[in-house]
Amino acid sequence: METRFDGLCEFVTRRGRMKILTRLLEELKTPTEIAERLNITKNAVYGWLNEKKRHPSNEHVRELLKILNNENEEKFREILVEELQIFQKLIFKF
Repeated sequence: METRFDGLCEFVTRRGRMKILTRLLEELKTPTEIAERLNITKNAVYGWLNEKKRHPSNEHVRELLKILNNENEEKFREILVEELQIFQKLIFKF
């Protein structure tokens, strides 16, 4: 059975996705700026920020990671290392 693999973004948790979004807000200042960079509506970004059941899709996470890497490589790496540590702890529980 073949399945689609979206790469690194598949391994970013919801918490990690929201952390990326929060860090980008610190860098870019407004949800509108993030929306423009992703070519989506600002309502989509506000939805991610305000609704606990919504978060960026794999496609949007991929783009958010690219933007964060360009804006602040240190924070980009920090978030990915934290995500890796979460998965590592889960693996060692088995």
